[in-house]
Amino acid sequence: MSGRLDGKVAFITGAARGQGRSHALRLARDGADIIAVDLCEQVDSLEGFYGLPGTDELDETVRQVEALDRRIVARQADVRDLAALKAAVADGVAELGGVDIIVANAGIFTFGQETHKIEQQSWNDIQDINLTGVWHTYAAAAE
Repeated sequence: MSGRLDGKVAFITGAARGQGRSHALRLARDGADIIAVDLCEQVDSLEGFYGLPGTDELDETVRQVEALDRRIVARQADVRDLAALKAAVADGVAELGGVDIIVANAGIFTFGQETHKIEQQSWNDIQDINLTGVWHTYAAAAE
C-alpha cells in the first residue's frame, strides 16, 4: 500500500464486480476507504443479455477491501434512484468521513444486439443508468 490516499474516502458505483471492484481495490491499496454501491439485481428489460451481479458479489468486494485493511461501507442501491444514493453516501460519510473521490462506474448495455433493434424500455434503462446515473452519483456525493 503506497499511502497516497490515506485519509481519503472514495464513493464507487457498480462496485460489486469487474471495473467497479477493481477501482475499489486499487484505491484501497493506495489507502482510501470505500463507499461502494451496486444494484445487485437484474434490470427487467435487459434480462437475457447478461447477468448483473448479486449481493454475494458486493459482499466479495467488501471482503477483498477489508483484506487490504481498509474500511468499506457497502450498500445495495440503484443509480437511477437519487434518494437511495444519497442515503448510501450519508451512511458512508457517517462512518468514514467526507467523500474525496467519486467513481461513477455503474453501467449496462445490450451485448450481442444491434443498438437500433433493442426495445424502447431497454434503451431507456441504459440511458437512465449510464447517463442519469452518473449525474445522480455526482449529485449524491458532492453535497
